[in-house]
Amino acid sequence: MTSQQEILNINGVDVHVTVDGPENETALTFAHALSLDLRSFDPQVAAFRDKYKVVRLDLRGHGKSDIGGGPFSMEDLAGDVAGVLDRLRIKRTHFVGSSLGAMAGMALAFNYRDRLSSLTFMASQGALRPERIVTARESLAKMRASDATPKTTFADQTEAMLARLLGDIDEATAPETFSLLRQILGKTTLFGQARAYEAIFGMNYDTRLTEITTPTLVLAGAADPSTPPERMQMYADGIAGARMVILEKAGHFPNVETPKAFNAALIAFLDELTD
Repeated sequence: MTSQQEILNINGVDVHVTVDGPENETALTFAHALSLDLRSFDPQVAAFRDKYKVVRLDLRGHGKSDIGGGPFSMEDLAGDVAGVLDRLRIKRTHFVGSSLGAMAGMALAFNYRDRLSSLTFMASQGALRPERIVTARESLAKMRASDATPKTTFADQTEAMLARLLGDIDEATAPETFSLLRQILGKTTLFGQARAYEAIFGMNYDTRLTEITTPTLVLAGAADPSTPPERMQMYADGIAGARMVILEKAGHFPNVETPKAFNAALIAFLDELTD
């Protein structure tokens, strides 16, 4: 797969961006999940690059973006996306966010709604529940008290993460899924994820859903243990006009686990907007 890749200085930080597809077509921007990077949307590029200008970026602390940087907020991530759009001379885009990327998408919908043609909100939430914040803070404290360094990755935790986060799929029938996720998780750093968690702790969007006026698709993995369909239903109910699709067998990374079903759902949503 060939892509135009660049490291852009956006808002004072380095942001890794890839672009595929025709220069003058409608933009379709993907932002990845917590712990992943832009390669997690590899299964989408071939399906969309003929019709759309496909933009992907590594969010701060992930992939090749802002390695070893300081604290940031969800609004900073939204500002990075807007800055990338400016640099690429894109006025408006369809935006697809997964997990952390979807949280950034909500911040975009609040602060840069004029830049969005649509929002796809996948496997995510607008605020962590109090008990989840407690356990996450405990985990971060243990990590920081350990011998981990800014270069320590999830390599030795990858198999446990896959077992916990993936849905009803197995490696025998989806070897490419497991291979791609292992490649990404093996490079993601603990400190990069810790920075993202601090941004998540400072986010409380669940009380602001009525402010979102962008056409919205809510996508949930039927077997997602982290953000199950019943958790995500509130976004379909709370965002005016939002529609919801539940992807069978998928866990927390639906676009990687069930790419054909994910692509079909997104294509149907986008086609409906252009009819």
